[in-house]
Amino acid sequence: MSFGTRLKWAREAAGLTQKQLSEATEIGISSISEFENDVRGPSALQMVLIGEAVHRRSDFFYEAGEPQQEVVLWREKPADTGAKVELQLIELAGQFHRLEQCVGNPTLCELPQVSCGSHPFGFSDAERLAHDFRKSHSLGERPGSTLLRVLEEVCRVKVFHLPFEPSGTAACTLDEGYGAAILLNSNNIRWRRNFDLAHELFHLLTWRIFRVGENTTCASEHEEKLANCFAGSLLMPPEPLRLAVASQRNGKSSLDFDDLFEIARQFDVSVQALVWQMVSNRLIEKVKAREMLEKIDGKVELWERRRDETPPTRPIRYEALAREAIEKGMIGTGMFAKYMGISRRAAMKIVETEIYAGMEHEANAEVEITDP
Repeated sequence: MSFGTRLKWAREAAGLTQKQLSEATEIGISSISEFENDVRGPSALQMVLIGEAVHRRSDFFYEAGEPQQEVVLWREKPADTGAKVELQLIELAGQFHRLEQCVGNPTLCELPQVSCGSHPFGFSDAERLAHDFRKSHSLGERPGSTLLRVLEEVCRVKVFHLPFEPSGTAACTLDEGYGAAILLNSNNIRWRRNFDLAHELFHLLTWRIFRVGENTTCASEHEEKLANCFAGSLLMPPEPLRLAVASQRNGKSSLDFDDLFEIARQFDVSVQALVWQMVSNRLIEKVKAREMLEKIDGKVELWERRRDETPPTRPIRYEALAREAIEKGMIGTGMFAKYMGISRRAAMKIVETEIYAGMEHEANAEVEITDP
Protein backbone atom coordinates (compact mmCIF):
# COMPACT_ATOMS: atom_id res chain seq x y z
CA MET A 1 0.00 0.00 0.00
CA SER A 2 1.41 3.38 -1.05
CA PHE A 3 2.10 6.36 1.19
CA GLY A 4 -0.87 8.26 -0.21
CA THR A 5 -3.27 5.39 0.35
CA ARG A 6 -2.14 4.96 3.95
CA LEU A 7 -2.45 8.71 4.52
CA LYS A 8 -6.04 8.68 3.23
CA TRP A 9 -6.81 5.65 5.42
CA ALA A 10 -5.36 7.35 8.52
CA ARG A 11 -7.21 10.59 7.80
CA GLU A 12 -10.54 8.82 7.40
CA ALA A 13 -9.87 6.68 10.48
CA ALA A 14 -9.37 9.93 12.39
CA GLY A 15 -12.75 11.16 11.12
CA LEU A 16 -11.21 14.07 9.21
CA THR A 17 -11.99 15.50 5.81
CA GLN A 18 -9.19 16.86 3.65
CA LYS A 19 -10.34 20.35 4.62
CA GLN A 20 -10.21 19.54 8.34
CA LEU A 21 -6.74 18.00 8.00
CA SER A 22 -5.64 21.08 6.10
CA GLU A 23 -6.94 23.35 8.87
CA ALA A 24 -5.30 21.23 11.59
CA THR A 25 -1.90 21.23 9.90
CA GLU A 26 -2.03 24.54 7.96
CA ILE A 27 -1.11 22.58 4.85
CA GLY A 28 -3.08 23.52 1.74
CA ILE A 29 -5.92 21.23 0.60
CA SER A 30 -4.30 20.92 -2.82
CA SER A 31 -1.12 19.65 -1.15
CA ILE A 32 -3.09 17.15 0.95
CA SER A 33 -4.76 15.92 -2.24
CA GLU A 34 -1.41 15.57 -3.99
CA PHE A 35 0.00 13.60 -1.04
CA GLU A 36 -2.96 11.20 -1.05
CA ASN A 37 -2.68 10.70 -4.81
CA ASP A 38 1.08 10.10 -4.57
CA VAL A 39 1.82 13.05 -6.83
CA ARG A 40 4.46 14.18 -4.35
CA GLY A 41 5.43 13.60 -0.75
CA PRO A 42 5.36 15.92 2.25
CA SER A 43 8.37 17.61 3.80
CA ALA A 44 9.72 16.37 7.12
CA LEU A 45 7.89 19.15 9.01
CA GLN A 46 4.65 18.48 7.15
CA MET A 47 5.00 14.79 7.97
CA VAL A 48 5.26 15.60 11.68
CA LEU A 49 2.21 17.87 11.52
CA ILE A 50 0.15 15.26 9.68
CA GLY A 51 1.17 12.52 12.11
CA GLU A 52 0.13 14.65 15.09
CA ALA A 53 -3.22 15.51 13.48
CA VAL A 54 -4.17 11.89 12.81
CA HIS A 55 -2.42 10.48 15.92
CA ARG A 56 -0.06 8.22 13.97
CA ARG A 57 3.70 7.75 14.06
CA SER A 58 5.51 8.95 10.97
CA ASP A 59 6.74 5.45 10.14
CA PHE A 60 3.12 4.23 10.00
CA PHE A 61 2.74 5.83 6.56
CA TYR A 62 5.66 3.85 5.14
CA GLU A 63 4.84 0.40 6.53
CA ALA A 64 4.07 -2.44 4.15
CA GLY A 65 0.73 -4.21 3.94
CA GLU A 66 -2.81 -3.22 4.75
CA PRO A 67 -3.29 -1.14 7.93
CA GLN A 68 -5.48 -2.77 10.54
CA GLN A 69 -8.17 -0.74 12.27
CA GLU A 70 -7.83 -1.01 16.04
CA VAL A 71 -10.99 -2.04 17.88
CA VAL A 72 -12.07 0.30 20.69
CA LEU A 73 -15.14 -0.73 22.63
CA TRP A 74 -17.20 2.12 24.09
CA ARG A 75 -20.05 1.93 26.53
CA GLU A 76 -21.34 5.08 24.84
CA LYS A 77 -19.08 6.71 22.28
CA PRO A 78 -19.04 10.54 22.58
CA ALA A 79 -20.90 11.93 19.59
CA ASP A 80 -18.65 14.92 18.86
CA THR A 81 -15.24 13.98 20.26
CA GLY A 82 -15.38 10.18 20.26
CA ALA A 83 -13.11 9.64 17.24
CA LYS A 84 -10.49 12.05 18.60
CA VAL A 85 -10.52 10.57 22.11
CA GLU A 86 -10.38 7.06 20.65
CA LEU A 87 -7.27 7.94 18.65
CA GLN A 88 -5.70 9.50 21.74
CA LEU A 89 -6.20 6.21 23.58
CA ILE A 90 -4.63 4.21 20.75
CA GLU A 91 -1.74 6.65 20.49
CA LEU A 92 -1.06 6.60 24.24
CA ALA A 93 -1.20 2.79 24.33
CA GLY A 94 1.24 2.61 21.41
CA GLN A 95 3.61 5.08 23.05
CA PHE A 96 3.47 3.12 26.30
CA HIS A 97 4.42 -0.11 24.54
CA ARG A 98 7.26 1.56 22.63
CA LEU A 99 8.64 2.84 25.93
CA GLU A 100 8.43 -0.71 27.28
CA GLN A 101 10.41 -1.90 24.27
CA CYS A 102 13.00 0.87 24.71
CA VAL A 103 13.89 -0.16 28.25
CA GLY A 104 13.72 -3.89 27.56
CA ASN A 105 10.41 -4.64 29.22
CA PRO A 106 7.98 -5.32 26.33
CA THR A 107 5.65 -7.76 28.13
CA LEU A 108 2.13 -7.39 26.80
CA CYS A 109 -1.11 -7.90 28.70
CA GLU A 110 -1.20 -10.90 31.00
CA LEU A 111 -4.97 -11.09 31.46
CA PRO A 112 -6.57 -14.50 31.03
CA GLN A 113 -8.91 -14.85 28.06
CA VAL A 114 -12.22 -16.47 28.97
CA SER A 115 -14.24 -18.83 26.78
CA CYS A 116 -17.74 -20.09 27.39
CA GLY A 117 -17.83 -23.26 25.31
CA SER A 118 -21.16 -24.05 23.66
CA HIS A 119 -23.45 -22.45 26.25
CA PRO A 120 -24.35 -18.71 26.32
CA PHE A 121 -22.40 -16.61 28.83
CA GLY A 122 -24.79 -15.68 31.65
CA PHE A 123 -24.96 -13.80 34.94
CA SER A 124 -23.81 -16.77 36.99
CA ASP A 125 -20.76 -16.97 34.71
CA ALA A 126 -20.06 -13.26 35.29
CA GLU A 127 -20.25 -13.73 39.06
CA ARG A 128 -18.00 -16.80 38.92
CA LEU A 129 -15.51 -14.92 36.75
CA ALA A 130 -15.42 -12.08 39.29
CA HIS A 131 -14.83 -14.56 42.12
CA ASP A 132 -12.06 -16.38 40.23
CA PHE A 133 -10.28 -13.19 39.19
CA ARG A 134 -10.43 -11.76 42.70
CA LYS A 135 -9.02 -14.97 44.16
CA SER A 136 -6.31 -15.58 41.53
CA HIS A 137 -5.00 -12.02 41.88
CA SER A 138 -5.26 -11.88 45.69
CA LEU A 139 -7.53 -8.82 45.68
CA GLY A 140 -8.97 -9.58 49.09
CA GLU A 141 -12.40 -8.74 50.45
CA ARG A 142 -12.31 -5.09 49.34
CA PRO A 143 -10.66 -4.98 45.90
CA GLY A 144 -11.53 -1.35 45.15
CA SER A 145 -8.39 0.03 46.78
CA THR A 146 -5.97 -2.27 44.93
CA LEU A 147 -7.63 -3.11 41.58
CA LEU A 148 -5.97 -0.33 39.57
CA ARG A 149 -2.50 -1.15 40.89
CA VAL A 150 -2.91 -4.88 40.22
CA LEU A 151 -4.17 -4.31 36.69
CA GLU A 152 -1.32 -1.93 35.87
CA GLU A 153 1.58 -3.63 37.61
CA VAL A 154 0.65 -7.32 37.54
CA CYS A 155 -1.62 -7.69 34.51
CA ARG A 156 0.16 -5.00 32.43
CA VAL A 157 -3.09 -3.30 31.47
CA LYS A 158 -2.47 0.27 30.30
CA VAL A 159 -4.95 2.53 32.10
CA PHE A 160 -5.32 6.16 30.99
CA HIS A 161 -7.52 9.05 32.15
CA LEU A 162 -8.91 11.72 29.83
CA PRO A 163 -11.81 14.18 30.21
CA PHE A 164 -14.76 13.66 27.86
CA GLU A 165 -18.55 13.73 27.69
CA PRO A 166 -20.84 12.03 28.47
CA SER A 167 -19.32 11.33 31.86
CA GLY A 168 -21.05 7.98 32.33
CA THR A 169 -18.94 6.09 29.84
CA ALA A 170 -15.53 4.48 29.42
CA ALA A 171 -13.67 2.46 26.79
CA CYS A 172 -11.22 -0.38 26.35
CA THR A 173 -9.16 -1.93 23.57
CA LEU A 174 -7.14 -5.10 23.05
CA ASP A 175 -4.59 -5.24 20.25
CA GLU A 176 -1.64 -7.44 19.33
CA GLY A 177 0.47 -4.33 18.80
CA TYR A 178 0.19 -2.74 22.24
CA GLY A 179 -1.76 -5.13 24.47
CA ALA A 180 -4.77 -4.18 26.61
CA ALA A 181 -5.74 -0.62 27.48
CA ILE A 182 -8.58 1.01 29.40
CA LEU A 183 -9.72 4.63 29.16
CA LEU A 184 -11.46 6.18 32.17
CA ASN A 185 -13.06 9.60 32.45
CA SER A 186 -10.95 11.93 34.58
CA ASN A 187 -14.05 14.06 35.21
CA ASN A 188 -15.61 11.23 37.22
CA ILE A 189 -15.10 10.79 40.95
CA ARG A 190 -12.76 8.01 42.09
CA TRP A 191 -15.58 5.69 43.18
CA ARG A 192 -17.18 5.90 39.75
CA ARG A 193 -13.83 5.32 38.05
CA ASN A 194 -13.35 2.19 40.17
CA PHE A 195 -16.62 0.73 38.93
CA ASP A 196 -15.83 1.71 35.34
CA LEU A 197 -12.43 0.06 35.68
CA ALA A 198 -14.01 -3.22 36.80
CA HIS A 199 -16.68 -2.90 34.08
CA GLU A 200 -14.07 -2.52 31.32
CA LEU A 201 -12.02 -5.35 32.81
CA PHE A 202 -14.96 -7.65 32.11
CA HIS A 203 -14.89 -6.67 28.44
CA LEU A 204 -11.16 -7.41 28.21
CA LEU A 205 -11.52 -10.79 29.91
CA THR A 206 -14.39 -11.81 27.61
CA TRP A 207 -13.01 -10.19 24.45
CA ARG A 208 -12.89 -13.48 22.54
CA ILE A 209 -16.48 -14.27 23.45
CA PHE A 210 -18.21 -11.04 22.49
CA ARG A 211 -15.89 -9.29 20.00
CA VAL A 212 -16.85 -11.47 17.07
CA GLY A 213 -19.05 -10.96 14.03
CA GLU A 214 -20.92 -7.65 13.97
CA ASN A 215 -20.44 -6.93 17.69
CA THR A 216 -16.81 -5.85 17.31
CA THR A 217 -17.14 -2.22 18.39
CA CYS A 218 -20.52 -2.21 20.08
CA ALA A 219 -21.60 -4.09 23.20
CA SER A 220 -25.18 -5.31 23.40
CA GLU A 221 -27.45 -4.31 26.27
CA HIS A 222 -27.11 -7.86 27.63
CA GLU A 223 -23.31 -7.70 27.55
CA GLU A 224 -23.36 -4.37 29.39
CA LYS A 225 -25.59 -5.86 32.10
CA LEU A 226 -23.16 -8.77 32.43
CA ALA A 227 -20.29 -6.28 32.77
CA ASN A 228 -22.18 -4.45 35.54
CA CYS A 229 -22.87 -7.76 37.26
CA PHE A 230 -19.17 -8.66 37.09
CA ALA A 231 -18.07 -5.24 38.36
CA GLY A 232 -20.46 -5.31 41.30
CA SER A 233 -19.49 -8.86 42.25
CA LEU A 234 -15.78 -8.11 41.93
CA LEU A 235 -15.76 -4.91 43.97
CA MET A 236 -18.36 -5.97 46.57
CA PRO A 237 -18.01 -9.70 47.27
CA PRO A 238 -21.26 -11.19 48.66
CA GLU A 239 -20.12 -12.29 52.11
CA PRO A 240 -17.96 -9.25 53.01
CA LEU A 241 -20.79 -7.01 51.80
CA ARG A 242 -23.36 -8.82 53.91
CA LEU A 243 -21.16 -8.54 57.01
CA ALA A 244 -20.49 -4.85 56.38
CA VAL A 245 -24.20 -4.09 56.02
CA ALA A 246 -25.06 -6.06 59.17
CA SER A 247 -22.32 -4.33 61.14
CA GLN A 248 -23.39 -0.86 60.03
CA ARG A 249 -27.07 -1.54 60.65
CA ASN A 250 -26.27 -2.75 64.18
CA GLY A 251 -29.86 -3.44 65.16
CA LYS A 252 -31.39 -0.48 63.28
CA SER A 253 -34.43 -1.11 61.09
CA SER A 254 -32.88 0.69 58.11
CA LEU A 255 -29.71 2.38 56.90
CA ASP A 256 -29.48 6.16 56.61
CA PHE A 257 -27.28 8.13 54.22
CA ASP A 258 -24.26 8.19 56.53
CA ASP A 259 -24.49 4.41 56.91
CA LEU A 260 -24.58 3.90 53.14
CA PHE A 261 -21.68 6.25 52.58
CA GLU A 262 -19.58 4.49 55.21
CA ILE A 263 -20.14 1.10 53.58
CA ALA A 264 -19.48 2.54 50.12
CA ARG A 265 -16.26 4.09 51.43
CA GLN A 266 -15.09 0.73 52.76
CA PHE A 267 -15.49 -0.89 49.34
CA ASP A 268 -14.33 2.22 47.44
CA VAL A 269 -17.48 2.38 45.31
CA SER A 270 -20.29 4.88 44.79
CA VAL A 271 -23.39 4.86 46.98
CA GLN A 272 -25.52 4.06 43.93
CA ALA A 273 -23.38 1.03 43.02
CA LEU A 274 -23.55 -0.14 46.63
CA VAL A 275 -27.34 0.09 46.79
CA TRP A 276 -27.86 -1.88 43.57
CA GLN A 277 -25.37 -4.51 44.67
CA MET A 278 -27.34 -4.86 47.90
CA VAL A 279 -30.39 -5.53 45.71
CA SER A 280 -28.42 -8.12 43.71
CA ASN A 281 -27.43 -9.88 46.95
CA ARG A 282 -31.03 -9.73 48.26
CA LEU A 283 -30.08 -7.51 51.17
CA ILE A 284 -32.84 -5.04 50.26
CA GLU A 285 -35.77 -5.03 47.85
CA LYS A 286 -35.63 -3.14 44.56
CA VAL A 287 -38.51 -0.85 45.60
CA LYS A 288 -36.69 0.02 48.82
CA ALA A 289 -33.51 0.72 46.85
CA ARG A 290 -35.28 3.24 44.64
CA GLU A 291 -36.76 4.93 47.69
CA MET A 292 -33.33 5.17 49.33
CA LEU A 293 -31.71 6.66 46.23
CA GLU A 294 -34.51 9.18 45.74
CA LYS A 295 -34.25 10.23 49.37
CA ILE A 296 -30.52 10.93 49.19
CA ASP A 297 -30.53 12.36 45.65
CA GLY A 298 -28.52 15.58 45.57
CA LYS A 299 -26.42 14.73 48.61
CA VAL A 300 -24.35 11.99 47.03
CA GLU A 301 -22.24 13.94 44.56
CA LEU A 302 -21.37 16.72 47.00
CA TRP A 303 -20.44 14.16 49.66
CA GLU A 304 -18.39 11.96 47.36
CA ARG A 305 -16.43 14.79 45.72
CA ARG A 306 -15.17 16.19 49.01
CA ARG A 307 -11.89 14.27 48.96
CA ASP A 308 -11.62 13.46 45.27
CA GLU A 309 -8.57 14.28 43.16
CA THR A 310 -8.17 14.46 39.38
CA PRO A 311 -6.04 11.51 38.24
CA PRO A 312 -3.04 11.96 35.92
CA THR A 313 -3.55 11.14 32.23
CA ARG A 314 -0.67 8.69 32.10
CA PRO A 315 0.11 5.89 34.58
CA ILE A 316 3.07 6.24 36.91
CA ARG A 317 4.87 3.36 35.17
CA TYR A 318 4.47 5.10 31.81
CA GLU A 319 6.14 8.26 33.14
CA ALA A 320 8.87 6.23 34.84
CA LEU A 321 9.63 4.42 31.57
CA ALA A 322 9.75 7.73 29.67
CA ARG A 323 12.24 9.16 32.16
CA GLU A 324 14.35 6.02 31.99
CA ALA A 325 14.29 6.04 28.19
CA ILE A 326 15.53 9.64 27.91
CA GLU A 327 18.09 9.12 30.69
CA LYS A 328 19.58 6.22 28.73
CA GLY A 329 19.53 8.20 25.47
CA MET A 330 16.93 5.98 23.83
CA ILE A 331 14.62 8.89 22.99
CA GLY A 332 15.33 12.57 22.44
CA THR A 333 13.95 15.61 24.23
CA GLY A 334 11.34 16.22 21.54
CA MET A 335 10.02 12.68 21.74
CA PHE A 336 10.07 12.81 25.53
CA ALA A 337 7.99 16.00 25.45
CA LYS A 338 5.48 14.44 23.06
CA TYR A 339 5.16 11.25 25.09
CA MET A 340 4.70 13.19 28.34
CA GLY A 341 2.28 15.69 26.81
CA ILE A 342 4.39 18.70 27.80
CA SER A 343 6.25 21.50 26.01
CA ARG A 344 9.80 21.02 24.79
CA ARG A 345 10.97 23.69 27.24
CA ALA A 346 9.36 21.84 30.16
CA ALA A 347 10.95 18.61 28.94
CA MET A 348 14.40 20.23 28.82
CA LYS A 349 13.99 21.45 32.40
CA ILE A 350 13.14 17.92 33.55
CA VAL A 351 16.14 16.49 31.71
CA GLU A 352 18.51 19.14 33.09
CA THR A 353 17.21 18.62 36.63
CA GLU A 354 17.67 14.85 36.44
CA ILE A 355 21.14 15.15 34.92
CA TYR A 356 22.16 17.47 37.78
CA ALA A 357 20.64 15.12 40.33
CA GLY A 358 22.52 12.19 38.78
CA MET A 359 25.84 14.08 38.87
CA GLU A 360 25.25 15.05 42.50
CA HIS A 361 24.47 11.44 43.39
CA GLU A 362 27.69 10.23 41.70
CA ALA A 363 29.72 12.89 43.48
CA ASN A 364 28.30 11.89 46.86
CA ALA A 365 29.05 8.25 46.11
CA GLU A 366 32.69 9.09 45.32
CA VAL A 367 33.01 11.03 48.60
CA GLU A 368 31.69 8.03 50.55
CA ILE A 369 34.17 5.74 48.85
CA THR A 370 37.23 7.98 49.41
CA ASP A 371 36.41 9.05 52.98
CA PRO A 372 38.65 7.25 55.53
